[in-house]
This record gives sequence, C-alpha cells and structure tokens, in this order.
Amino acid sequence: MDFFRLGLFLLINMGVSADVQLQPLNAVVLSGSKARFNCSSTQATSAMTWTVNGLLVITIIEGSGVLNSTERFAVTNFTTPGNYKWELTISNVQRNDAGKVTCQVLGGESQVATLSVQERGSVEIIGGNQTKTEGTQTEFQCRAIGWYPEPNMSWSVNGVGNSCNKSSVTQGGLFNSSCTLTVTAVKNSSVQCLVTVPALNTPESNTVFLTVEKPVKRDQTVLIAITVAFSAAALLFLIIYGIVFFCKRRKKSLILLPTSLSVFWLDSSKSRDKQLDPFRRVQESSYQEEVRRARVQSQNRTPVTQDERGQDNRGYTTDGHDGHTDDRVWYTSYSNKHQMPQVSLEDGNRKHRHMTIV
Repeated sequence: MDFFRLGLFLLINMGVSADVQLQPLNAVVLSGSKARFNCSSTQATSAMTWTVNGLLVITIIEGSGVLNSTERFAVTNFTTPGNYKWELTISNVQRNDAGKVTCQVLGGESQVATLSVQERGSVEIIGGNQTKTEGTQTEFQCRAIGWYPEPNMSWSVNGVGNSCNKSSVTQGGLFNSSCTLTVTAVKNSSVQCLVTVPALNTPESNTVFLTVEKPVKRDQTVLIAITVAFSAAALLFLIIYGIVFFCKRRKKSLILLPTSLSVFWLDSSKSRDKQLDPFRRVQESSYQEEVRRARVQSQNRTPVTQDERGQDNRGYTTDGHDGHTDDRVWYTSYSNKHQMPQVSLEDGNRKHRHMTIV
C-alpha cells in the first residue's frame, strides 16, 4: 500500500498541469457541525487526494474509487461534462480539525483552504422577568458561557438595539462574557440579549419581559381630615385662651385699690395715671374731688359758741367741763349728710372731738 501511494504522488507530480480550484478558501464552522470543501478541475483527473492539517484523509483514483473514507471524512462526486468536481465533507468538526485543508489533483497544483472551528455556548439573563414601578431604573445582566472565540454581545429593547459594556474571562480555552443593560421603566417591554460569533448565521438570544406598574397614589383624605381637625382644635384653643386672658386683664383693671393706698397712688406720676382704665379714673377723680372739697371747707370752719353747741351736730355731748375755754367742738357745714360717729381722743386732761368725713 505504501508503494502504491508513493507511485501515486509521483504520477501527480509528473502529470500534465491542470486548472484546479478549491472552495471555500476560508470556512468557519461551529464545533459539532459539518464542514464542506469543493475541489474541481477543468481536465479529467485520474487521481485526487485530500489532507487536513497535513493528515491524508481521502484518496480518489480513477477506476479504483475512493480510498480511506470514514464516518467523519467522506467525499461526493459532483462531476459534470467539462467540470470534474469532488466535495469533501467533515462531520462532527472538532477544535483540533481547525487549520489547513489541501486538495491535490494529478497534473495540477495543490490548493489550500483554511478551516476555523468555533464554539457556541449558552445565553442567560440573570433574574429573569422583572416588575418595576414607572420611572425607576432597572438593570439586566446577560451572561454568555462557553464561547469561542470571544463573542459579540448586544441588547434589544422592543426591537431597538442597545450596546453595552462587555467583560470576558477565559476558562479551558473558552470565553465567559457578561454584559449589563440599564434602562428606565417607562412601559412594558421585551428585553433581549443577543450573542454571536462569526460561525453563527443567527445570533443566540434570551428574552425576558419588563412589566411597568403605575405608582400607587396614597389616599390623602384621611390625612387631610386629621390635619384639618388638629388645626381647628388648635385654633379654637388659642381663641378661648385669648378670651380668658383678655377677661382676666379686664377684671384686674376694674378692681379698685384700697382707700389707704389710693392717696399714695393718686400722687404718683402723671404717666401712670394716663395708663389707668377709664372707668377707674372716673371713680378716683370723683373721690379726689370730694376730698378736695372737704379740705376747702375744713379751712373755712369756725368755732361754735357755747349756745350753739349741739344744734347742728345732734350727736354732740359735753365733756363735763362747761365754760372751759379750750373745750371746743369744731364742725363743718358739709353737703354730705352722712357723718361718721364721733371719735373721742384723750390727750392728757384734754378731750378733743373730731368728725371725720369719708
């Protein structure tokens, strides 16, 4: 078998040159999927070989058919008149399959393509669906676990794209990435996290829903009623207190001072007199007028003769010393008919009778 392969390669190198094409030149597939390459020639070929990362996986010889075919590596003949074409299929592609894929045709130059193998991980949104009050800010965190190479991440809110700041770490040759979205709760929305790598035709996604609730308006009726009640009670208390205070002040202003203090008070400064209550000033000015009149009449009093004693003053009594020149009674003609009882004061052997008018 080794001699056969050696002879085959010699024939390929010594053959007539042919126009050979390999497509695609760059293939990007997901791990676990299939990779396909087409090798075609404008001339009929008697031999073709396929190698993956330097390892011969398929040999095709005219008249002998396909050699070395396996479950993972297989070829299919798509030859048409004027176009000799074979397709290589790699099933269940693994990360170690990534590299160079070469097609060699007898009589033509070898053609080389590149195979890239990528990993698709999982997508999740932490916290799931959320319910928020209108106007509040909400955060959604998306995680992409087990991707290769580092994935691209984005958000979509009600179909409108939103970018985010991404952070990634590697673990076992795979990337774990996260992305956070901050939105303001305005209306009910669908929030979608999108993750993709070049091998994916459609991004992987995860969708959650944001439910927005209207702010609860508190019933202010009870609070208002309590506030009004307390305010009314306080106002009523202040009114009653003011009335009581005013009445007490009024009552005090109407109380007359004792007679023994009135004279002293009346002789005080004029400024204090101006501050008296009008009713009290009237009472005290009448009293002053009476005192003044009594003083004037006292100054004009005349001694009473012996014959006239007791005529005007019916309460007059003799002291038992008739004819004593110093035993005299003074009286005053005063319009006020109410006279005070006579008071006898004893001064040695002399008695004096005085009439006091109030």
